[in-house]
Amino acid sequence: MGFMERHWFDVGGVLGLILAAVLGFTGSSMSTLSLLLWISLLSLLAHQVEEWRRPGWFPGMLNVVLFRSADPWRFPLNVRSGLAVNVGVGWVGYVLAALLAERALWLALATITVSIGNCVLHLAVIPMRGRMPYNPGMATSLVLFLPISAWFLIGFWSSMSLLDVLLGLAVGLALNVGGVVGLIRVMESPSAPPFEARQVEPALRFVR
Repeated sequence: MGFMERHWFDVGGVLGLILAAVLGFTGSSMSTLSLLLWISLLSLLAHQVEEWRRPGWFPGMLNVVLFRSADPWRFPLNVRSGLAVNVGVGWVGYVLAALLAERALWLALATITVSIGNCVLHLAVIPMRGRMPYNPGMATSLVLFLPISAWFLIGFWSSMSLLDVLLGLAVGLALNVGGVVGLIRVMESPSAPPFEARQVEPALRFVR
Protein backbone atom coordinates (compact mmCIF):
# COMPACT_ATOMS: atom_id res chain seq x y z
CA MET A 1 0.00 0.00 0.00
CA GLY A 2 2.86 2.39 0.74
CA PHE A 3 4.13 2.10 -2.83
CA MET A 4 0.70 2.74 -4.33
CA GLU A 5 0.09 5.71 -2.03
CA ARG A 6 3.18 7.38 -3.51
CA HIS A 7 3.15 6.03 -7.07
CA TRP A 8 -0.40 5.16 -8.16
CA PHE A 9 -0.23 7.96 -10.76
CA ASP A 10 3.03 6.56 -12.14
CA VAL A 11 1.37 3.14 -12.42
CA GLY A 12 -1.53 4.88 -14.15
CA GLY A 13 0.84 6.54 -16.59
CA VAL A 14 2.33 3.17 -17.56
CA LEU A 15 -1.14 1.66 -17.89
CA GLY A 16 -2.11 4.61 -20.06
CA LEU A 17 0.76 3.95 -22.46
CA ILE A 18 -0.24 0.29 -22.67
CA LEU A 19 -3.90 1.24 -23.22
CA ALA A 20 -2.93 3.70 -25.96
CA ALA A 21 -0.97 0.96 -27.75
CA VAL A 22 -3.84 -1.52 -27.43
CA LEU A 23 -6.34 1.02 -28.78
CA GLY A 24 -4.01 1.69 -31.68
CA PHE A 25 -4.32 -1.96 -32.71
CA THR A 26 -7.92 -2.73 -31.71
CA GLY A 27 -9.77 0.58 -31.75
CA SER A 28 -11.03 0.21 -35.31
CA SER A 29 -12.91 -2.97 -34.34
CA MET A 30 -14.74 -1.36 -31.41
CA SER A 31 -18.07 0.38 -31.43
CA THR A 32 -17.82 4.16 -31.43
CA LEU A 33 -19.06 4.37 -27.84
CA SER A 34 -16.65 1.72 -26.57
CA LEU A 35 -13.73 3.48 -28.24
CA LEU A 36 -14.84 6.84 -26.85
CA LEU A 37 -15.06 5.47 -23.30
CA TRP A 38 -11.65 3.78 -23.45
CA ILE A 39 -10.21 7.07 -24.72
CA SER A 40 -12.03 8.74 -21.83
CA LEU A 41 -10.20 6.41 -19.42
CA LEU A 42 -6.95 7.26 -21.20
CA SER A 43 -7.69 10.96 -20.71
CA LEU A 44 -8.25 10.36 -16.99
CA LEU A 45 -4.87 8.64 -16.63
CA ALA A 46 -3.13 11.47 -18.50
CA HIS A 47 -4.96 14.03 -16.37
CA GLN A 48 -3.79 12.34 -13.17
CA VAL A 49 -0.17 12.34 -14.37
CA GLU A 50 -0.42 16.09 -15.01
CA GLU A 51 -1.95 16.66 -11.58
CA TRP A 52 0.32 14.42 -9.50
CA ARG A 53 3.59 13.83 -11.41
CA ARG A 54 4.42 16.55 -13.96
CA PRO A 55 4.15 19.31 -13.00
CA GLY A 56 2.44 17.51 -10.12
CA TRP A 57 1.59 20.20 -7.58
CA PHE A 58 -2.16 19.62 -7.68
CA PRO A 59 -2.31 18.21 -4.10
CA GLY A 60 -0.83 21.33 -2.56
CA MET A 61 -2.84 23.57 -4.86
CA LEU A 62 -6.12 21.91 -3.88
CA ASN A 63 -5.34 22.18 -0.18
CA VAL A 64 -4.10 25.77 -0.45
CA VAL A 65 -6.47 27.31 -2.99
CA LEU A 66 -9.70 25.39 -2.45
CA PHE A 67 -9.52 24.47 1.23
CA ARG A 68 -7.27 27.30 2.50
CA SER A 69 -5.39 24.72 4.55
CA ALA A 70 -2.80 25.71 7.13
CA ASP A 71 -1.08 22.35 6.55
CA PRO A 72 -1.29 21.67 2.80
CA TRP A 73 1.28 18.85 3.04
CA ARG A 74 -1.35 16.55 4.52
CA PHE A 75 -4.72 18.25 5.12
CA PRO A 76 -7.46 17.76 4.11
CA LEU A 77 -6.33 15.95 0.94
CA ASN A 78 -3.59 13.47 1.79
CA VAL A 79 -1.72 10.63 0.09
CA ARG A 80 -4.31 8.07 1.22
CA SER A 81 -7.41 9.95 0.14
CA GLY A 82 -5.66 10.80 -3.14
CA LEU A 83 -5.27 7.08 -3.82
CA ALA A 84 -8.85 6.30 -2.78
CA VAL A 85 -10.42 9.06 -4.88
CA ASN A 86 -8.38 8.60 -8.04
CA VAL A 87 -8.05 4.82 -8.13
CA GLY A 88 -10.99 3.59 -6.07
CA VAL A 89 -13.49 6.00 -7.60
CA GLY A 90 -11.85 7.22 -10.82
CA TRP A 91 -10.24 4.14 -12.30
CA VAL A 92 -13.03 1.79 -11.25
CA GLY A 93 -15.80 4.02 -12.56
CA TYR A 94 -14.19 4.74 -15.92
CA VAL A 95 -13.14 1.11 -16.50
CA LEU A 96 -16.65 -0.16 -15.74
CA ALA A 97 -18.16 2.46 -18.05
CA ALA A 98 -15.84 1.38 -20.88
CA LEU A 99 -16.49 -2.33 -20.31
CA LEU A 100 -20.27 -1.92 -20.20
CA ALA A 101 -20.56 0.81 -22.87
CA GLU A 102 -24.00 0.55 -24.52
CA ARG A 103 -25.27 -1.74 -21.74
CA ALA A 104 -24.98 1.11 -19.19
CA LEU A 105 -25.34 4.46 -20.91
CA TRP A 106 -26.15 6.02 -17.54
CA LEU A 107 -22.71 5.02 -16.23
CA ALA A 108 -21.06 6.44 -19.34
CA LEU A 109 -22.87 9.73 -18.69
CA ALA A 110 -21.85 9.59 -15.00
CA THR A 111 -18.15 9.36 -15.86
CA ILE A 112 -18.48 12.08 -18.49
CA THR A 113 -20.10 14.22 -15.78
CA VAL A 114 -16.98 13.64 -13.65
CA SER A 115 -14.84 14.78 -16.58
CA ILE A 116 -16.99 17.90 -16.94
CA GLY A 117 -16.65 18.50 -13.20
CA ASN A 118 -12.88 18.44 -13.63
CA CYS A 119 -13.17 20.99 -16.43
CA VAL A 120 -15.18 23.30 -14.19
CA LEU A 121 -12.65 22.92 -11.37
CA HIS A 122 -9.50 23.39 -13.44
CA LEU A 123 -10.73 25.89 -16.03
CA ALA A 124 -12.95 28.09 -13.86
CA VAL A 125 -12.94 27.54 -10.09
CA ILE A 126 -9.20 27.24 -9.45
CA PRO A 127 -8.13 30.04 -11.86
CA MET A 128 -10.63 32.45 -10.32
CA ARG A 129 -10.12 31.47 -6.70
CA GLY A 130 -6.34 31.15 -6.93
CA ARG A 131 -5.81 33.91 -9.52
CA MET A 132 -3.47 31.67 -11.47
CA PRO A 133 -3.07 31.39 -15.25
CA TYR A 134 -2.28 27.66 -15.03
CA ASN A 135 -2.89 24.83 -12.59
CA PRO A 136 -1.95 21.13 -12.86
CA GLY A 137 -4.84 19.44 -14.63
CA MET A 138 -5.81 22.45 -16.74
CA ALA A 139 -4.11 21.31 -19.95
CA THR A 140 -5.66 17.84 -20.02
CA SER A 141 -9.04 19.28 -19.04
CA LEU A 142 -8.90 21.64 -22.02
CA VAL A 143 -7.49 19.32 -24.69
CA LEU A 144 -8.88 15.95 -23.53
CA PHE A 145 -11.82 16.11 -21.13
CA LEU A 146 -13.60 18.97 -22.89
CA PRO A 147 -13.62 17.58 -26.46
CA ILE A 148 -14.29 14.00 -25.30
CA SER A 149 -17.26 15.20 -23.23
CA ALA A 150 -18.57 17.17 -26.21
CA TRP A 151 -18.10 14.11 -28.44
CA PHE A 152 -20.17 11.99 -26.06
CA LEU A 153 -22.94 14.54 -25.53
CA ILE A 154 -23.30 15.34 -29.24
CA GLY A 155 -23.08 11.74 -30.36
CA PHE A 156 -25.00 9.85 -27.70
CA TRP A 157 -27.37 12.19 -25.84
CA SER A 158 -30.23 11.26 -28.16
CA SER A 159 -29.55 7.54 -27.58
CA MET A 160 -30.18 7.80 -23.84
CA SER A 161 -33.53 7.24 -22.20
CA LEU A 162 -34.88 9.64 -19.60
CA LEU A 163 -33.87 7.10 -16.95
CA ASP A 164 -30.31 6.98 -18.34
CA VAL A 165 -30.09 10.76 -18.17
CA LEU A 166 -31.53 11.12 -14.67
CA LEU A 167 -29.53 8.22 -13.22
CA GLY A 168 -26.34 9.24 -15.00
CA LEU A 169 -26.51 12.84 -13.83
CA ALA A 170 -27.39 11.76 -10.28
CA VAL A 171 -24.51 9.26 -10.09
CA GLY A 172 -22.15 11.74 -11.74
CA LEU A 173 -23.05 14.39 -9.18
CA ALA A 174 -22.63 11.86 -6.37
CA LEU A 175 -19.19 10.91 -7.69
CA ASN A 176 -18.13 14.56 -8.06
CA VAL A 177 -19.31 15.55 -4.58
CA GLY A 178 -19.36 12.42 -2.44
CA GLY A 179 -16.68 10.48 -4.28
CA VAL A 180 -14.23 13.37 -4.27
CA VAL A 181 -14.91 16.07 -1.67
CA GLY A 182 -16.82 13.73 0.63
CA LEU A 183 -14.13 11.06 0.56
CA ILE A 184 -11.41 13.65 1.13
CA ARG A 185 -13.27 14.89 4.19
CA VAL A 186 -13.97 11.42 5.56
CA MET A 187 -10.30 10.43 5.21
CA GLU A 188 -8.76 13.71 6.40
CA SER A 189 -6.15 13.27 9.11
CA PRO A 190 -3.70 15.84 10.52
CA SER A 191 -1.28 12.95 11.16
CA ALA A 192 -1.36 11.56 7.59
CA PRO A 193 1.97 11.07 5.80
CA PRO A 194 3.00 14.33 4.07
CA PHE A 195 3.12 14.92 0.34
CA GLU A 196 6.47 15.38 -1.36
CA ALA A 197 7.78 18.95 -1.38
CA ARG A 198 7.39 19.14 -5.19
CA GLN A 199 3.65 18.44 -4.79
CA VAL A 200 3.08 21.35 -2.40
CA GLU A 201 5.70 24.09 -2.49
CA PRO A 202 4.91 25.50 -5.99
CA ALA A 203 1.34 26.10 -4.81
CA LEU A 204 2.36 28.13 -1.77
CA ARG A 205 2.96 31.25 -3.83
CA PHE A 206 -0.80 31.46 -4.35
CA VAL A 207 -1.57 31.77 -0.64
CA ARG A 208 -3.47 34.98 -0.03
